Order: sequence, then C-alpha cells, then structure tokens
Amino acid sequence: MYRNELKFTINVHQKKVMANKLIKVCERDSFSDEDGGYLVSSLYFDDYNQSAIFDKLNGIYDRKKFRIRVYNHQPSVIKLERKIKRGYVTEKSHIQISKEEYDALVRGDASFLRHQEDVVAKDFYLGYRTKNLRPRVVVEYRREAFVYKYGDIRITLDYLLKAGISQKDLFSNGYMISAIPHDQIILEVKYTGYFPDVIRNIIQIDNLQWQSSSKYVKCCVVSM
Repeated sequence: MYRNELKFTINVHQKKVMANKLIKVCERDSFSDEDGGYLVSSLYFDDYNQSAIFDKLNGIYDRKKFRIRVYNHQPSVIKLERKIKRGYVTEKSHIQISKEEYDALVRGDASFLRHQEDVVAKDFYLGYRTKNLRPRVVVEYRREAFVYKYGDIRITLDYLLKAGISQKDLFSNGYMISAIPHDQIILEVKYTGYFPDVIRNIIQIDNLQWQSSSKYVKCCVVSM
C-alpha cells in the first residue's frame, strides 16, 4: 500500500516542543528504549549505475532502493527492505532474514533468495544478477517515533545522522562521520489518506522547512 510521506528539517527546540505534544496523543514505537528512542542502522545497496543516488538527484518520479535494516545493533530483527517512491507517496515492503543470510549478502552472495516467492526477495535477486546490486554505504541515526492509533499515522524525529566510511557491515565498529549538523532534526510524517487535524496542528506543516534530500544521498555525499 502506498503512503504519503512528508519530510521537513527542524531544530532541537522545535523537536522538544513537538515531542512533548505528540506523546500526549500518540504511542511510542515498539523499538523505543527507556529514553524514548532507538538506533536505526541501514546498509544501502545500489547498482553499477548508482541508480538510487542519481534517480533521486535527477528528480525521477518512480524510484526504488534496497536496504538491510537493524535496530539498536541487535541481530534479532534483520530486515531486507525495498522502498518504492512515486512522487510524494511511498510503498515499503520487507522480508526478515537471518544473521547468516545477512552475512551472505554482505559478501555478495544472494543465492539463498533465488527460489523464494516473496516479491522483495525476487526483485532484489533480479537486481543482484542483472545490475550488480551490491552494498554501498552504512547509514545510522537516532530515532524517536510516534504512532497515532486512530489512523495510519506515523511521525518520526531522526537526528545524529552518520555515514560509515569504507564500511559495508552493520555489525562492525567502523568509522562514522556526521552527515548533518548535530542540532538538525529530520521530521518525517507518513500517512494513508486522512491526515487528522490533531496531528496537523501539532506538526504545523505550513511553518516548516521542506526537506528534499534523502538520508541515503546525504550519507553517500559525505562518505565519498
């Protein structure tokens, strides 16, 4: 299912005010720790044409990218995700893989996906075989996420965005470099259809700075 996805840049003060209001009407994400957030680590893949980067930079309407995502550096949940974007709407699908399967993909071996029926597995394997889809960069950030239970609404506040330098493994202790200023927050709002006024009033979209560049592109730029 395609969802609307809006991105904005806010500052630390705006984040604090917004989070204090959101917690009164929303629930925290299930991955949240005692401080109300969690660490997101993603290994992005790209093909020999670097399509995921240049399609974004060139404003291509239909775009697609693959990544492997883990939370709080824990191997208990490892997701191979496909994200399709068409204008301002997105569709995200995933399959869960084991640590052994993750290690195989990092080595460049996607053979275990060959006979799987899942659409994400088949699409990734096709890119692996025909376009040399391989690990590109590690992206990591701290996230606070809120879910509004009366609608398909998800609000995330992402900060301390970092890119791995010459790092292609989510579980190694490689060198990371900041991709945005420490006081910059990336606000993302995802919803399907109806956008309730209670959330709109808290976010105050009309007063926010639109965010165009993706985390992946930002991290690719600083890691070059």
